[in-house]
Amino acid sequence: MVIKARLGRVWIGDGEPVRIMGVVNLSPESFYKGSVRTSVDDVVKTVDSMVKDGVDIIDLGGMSTAPYNRTLVSIDEELGRLAPVVKALKDAYPDLVLSIDTFRARVAEECLRLGADVINDVTGLKGDPDMAKVVADHGVSVIVMARERTPTRGLEPVDRVINALRESVDIALNSGIGRDRIVIDPGIGFGPLSLDPVIMGGEPIRGEYRHGDENYPWYSWDSILIMNTVRIRQELGLPILIGVSRKSFLERLIRRRAPPEDRLFASISVEAISVLMGADAIRTHNVHESRDAIRVGEALRLCLNKSPKECSRELIKLVQGTA
Repeated sequence: MVIKARLGRVWIGDGEPVRIMGVVNLSPESFYKGSVRTSVDDVVKTVDSMVKDGVDIIDLGGMSTAPYNRTLVSIDEELGRLAPVVKALKDAYPDLVLSIDTFRARVAEECLRLGADVINDVTGLKGDPDMAKVVADHGVSVIVMARERTPTRGLEPVDRVINALRESVDIALNSGIGRDRIVIDPGIGFGPLSLDPVIMGGEPIRGEYRHGDENYPWYSWDSILIMNTVRIRQELGLPILIGVSRKSFLERLIRRRAPPEDRLFASISVEAISVLMGADAIRTHNVHESRDAIRVGEALRLCLNKSPKECSRELIKLVQGTA
């Protein structure tokens, strides 16, 4: 089975290079302040740099959806941040694929009307009952993140994520979104949490065992998902996007105090590992720094389960540009 889909004009999956999605946050409440841009001019300059560094897709966020902070803003505020930026980027880069990180159908519809190409929904089409129809009616692509309506305790992490994603894929397909326009995201840093903190501004979810399973503290949960990327991808039969950039589980893994500003090297290493484990696309705040790590992971992945001679042949083809 060929696993392939497209985000806008960019194809992702089998036979394609690992794609790079660059993150630009328009939300001052975002956890990594280095990613925040509060003026249109600053966004255009940042995107210009990312384009020069080889970005494939730009992901714009008008509201942080970090599950451990109070970040909810009004629909009007989110739209007010996004709309002028979408207009400016479409004027400056008409062929650049723009993804909108939102779970709100009204925000999505307005941004799509302005020229956006992709909706990146962290609720997996479960947060707003109108979202799937908006995406289908506009004929655009969607990224669905694993999100349970209610925690299904008693299952292993990967099984819970697969079940949550399968439900989202079914919502998409039943709403008329083509399978070739769906990409999945296991939700590193989110997990299949309750929807409430995201869509209602409820109490942030914190604690070591925030997934409701005493066997899996949150940092091991995220690590397990990364190491099972290929299984999630194969069971759903869809390309998979991984976003680990600057996220807090990295601080636990490096075992020292490290705020988001000090997690760059950890991010890059796990991005390369994620590619080795089967990721089709990487969502990152650091396009310039991540690009080479992604390419190395992509190259080494050619050697998985191959003999030394087969590995050498694959790498020669890749390096000489005949792959």
